[in-house]
Formats: sequence, C-alpha cells, structure tokens
Amino acid sequence: MKIFLKILSSIFVVSILVACGDKASPDGGTLPPHGDTDQNQQQPSDPQLPETEMLDILFIGNSFTMDAVTHLPGMIEAAGIDGVNMIHMYYGGRLVQQYNSGWKTSSDYDAYEYASGQNSWTVTKGKTLEQVASSRSWDIVTIQEHTGSKFAWTWDATERAHFKQLVKKIKDTQAKDPLVYYILSQAYHDNAQIGSGSASAITWTDHVGMWDVVAAFGMKVMEDVEFDGIISTGAMLENLRTTSLNNELGLTRDGYHMDYGLARYGASCAVFEALISPVYDIFLDGNTYRYNNSGTGTTPVTDANAPIALEAARNALEHPFTITDMSSK
Repeated sequence: MKIFLKILSSIFVVSILVACGDKASPDGGTLPPHGDTDQNQQQPSDPQLPETEMLDILFIGNSFTMDAVTHLPGMIEAAGIDGVNMIHMYYGGRLVQQYNSGWKTSSDYDAYEYASGQNSWTVTKGKTLEQVASSRSWDIVTIQEHTGSKFAWTWDATERAHFKQLVKKIKDTQAKDPLVYYILSQAYHDNAQIGSGSASAITWTDHVGMWDVVAAFGMKVMEDVEFDGIISTGAMLENLRTTSLNNELGLTRDGYHMDYGLARYGASCAVFEALISPVYDIFLDGNTYRYNNSGTGTTPVTDANAPIALEAARNALEHPFTITDMSSK
C-alpha cells in the first residue's frame, strides 16, 4: 500500500509537552523564550514528499550522529514499520567542511546501512558521499556538525559557505529535492575531552555554558541555510540531564559521547518522531524496544525510564535551542 509522505512540523508532534524555562545566551542575554516561534521553533511549513512505498533516509555525520541513530532499527522493528531504508555515512570527528571538501574524494567512511525488514545496521566501506548520495532517490538527508570543535562554536562566512555548498551538492544528485534536516548535537560533560586544537577557544566552565554556545551556533545555521527542519539531540541530552536519571558522567560513556543506553535511546526517539512518525502516523508511546545492557557508560533502557527519555526528546523537538527543566522526573 502506498503511503502519502508528509513531514509535519515537529511542533505538532510534540504538542503535549510541558512548558519550559529560559536559558542564558553566550553573550549574557537570554535565548528566545519557548513561545517565540520565529527563533526557538525553526520548523518548515508542512514540507511534502512524493507518494512512495518506501522512506529512504541518508545521515551524514560523525560519532555524534551515530549516537542519534543507533537504536532506530530496534524501534522500527518494535513499531512494526516496513519500508524504511537508511544509510549513515560515518567518519569519527569529521566536520561539515570536511564532508564538503571531501565530497568526491574521501572514501574512508563506514557506510552503516539498514534495509527494511532488518533489525540492525550492517557496514560497508570504500564509498564516497557523492557515490552514496547518487545511489538512490533520497526522501530525507540529515547533516550534523562536530560540536566538540571550535568550528561549531562561531558561525562565520566560511562555515556558512561549507554548509550551503554541501546542501547544494546533495540536491544536485537528486531528480527531486529531498528534505534536508540539521542534527544539532550535544555539549560535552567534560571539557578535558575537547581536543587541543579547540581547547583554547573554550569560553565556558560547564556543559550548560557549552550548550549555550552550541545552541547559538545552531540558531545561525537555521537562519542562514535552507534546512527543512532541525533535530536537536543536544537539547534532548540537556533535558535528560535535568532529571533524576542524570549521573556522574552526565549521561555520557566517556565525558562527551552519549551513554550507550538511555541517552542514545533518547536521541533516537527524537530522530524517529521527527522523521518517521509523521510519515507512518506511528509514535513511540508503548513501543516495546528496550536496551538491557549495563556497565560503565551504559544506562539500561527500562519501562520506567524510557518514557522520560521520550519526553526529553519531544521537549527538544519543540524547543530545539533551550533546556527544558524536567527536574520533577
């Protein structure tokens, strides 16, 4: 049965969410209040995809994108959804400027692929972004910057050019423009994990201060580049850090990558409900997928904490640049 694909604004996806408080901006002012739809909810006005039996999604990103997509196959299987195909072009630590400059030449990516009916990712190597982008008609493509780099802290003409050129290259491979989303990733729990090449540019003392800088950058991205929407996995993590589930590692496994379990689960919730739910009209309430592993850097996903992570994700979709106080959870 064919499905008429229509990606709705994520503010409709998360209409049940609670109100949130404002956060300070990097320059000492305040980030836009949550009710300010011009700044805080930069979503498209019902962009539409053609009628199709399949939903094909290409993720371009590094390990922070891996944090956001790892649990999607399990969620899709538990939801009983057929027809979703995904590829994540992964290279650790890579920047948007490197995705762009190496578009035709960099073949060192791991291409993680999920085909409809599978329950996990498989990996192949040796393909460039151009080859994979040209390999099929994509319905959705996502791009994600490396937030641990100084290049993701200051928006300038060079960054703008790389973003715009990359979006154009993606669209030039397609007969019909795909929807292109920006994934806004996380702030570090531990500043010491930021590489030496960027450490001198640190202007904050904790993860909340870093989030203010990352969020301000994300606002500029959405103002200046023709993205169809934003998925703020970074806001999801900050929201989750306000709950009783936060831990001594700030829900990371190493001070900066998301916890293998609950944090990654929340990030995948945000991606699922932003990109997949509006297409199939299936949401994650009652989804039975769980991640039971435990150990250092891994919080098991349980029936008790999964709804909290989902709420953190929905708050992030509604308010991508601000932290929602979930301290009652």
